Amino acid sequence: MEKDKSYYDQFIIKKYKFWELYLYEKQFPYIGRCYAWAKRPEAETAKDMRPHETFELHHIIYQEWNKAIQTLFQHDTDNLSIMCNETRHLHAHFIPRYKTPRTNRYLKFTDQNFGHNYAPYQQPKLHLEFLMKIKEDIKHQLKF
Repeated sequence: MEKDKSYYDQFIIKKYKFWELYLYEKQFPYIGRCYAWAKRPEAETAKDMRPHETFELHHIIYQEWNKAIQTLFQHDTDNLSIMCNETRHLHAHFIPRYKTPRTNRYLKFTDQNFGHNYAPYQQPKLHLEFLMKIKEDIKHQLKF
């Protein structure tokens, strides 16, 4: 069953002029993973991205996210992924990568694919309350 928009709205971290930043529901093992969703409904893939959207995505949102995740979780590197394979709408995944495990609120996050493609990976479901705490931590770090 596909989830409706109201379900995803609870994961919004910040609204920008051309994008919205969301916490990615599957946080394990990449704690701090987020995605930016283009506000323009007709934008489907990376080829549809306009210069002002590209600028905001790369030079504002990604930079703010990167700084927030570094402060919170000290990621070793980061990945930006714009594939639009499963969801036909322009969006970009921001994936923090970790050489060593990170612990947050007593849960251990281990990036077993470090140095390689991030997928495939285990995706255990985390409680909504835990996800909301991560969302609020990131939101607190971003400029408003």
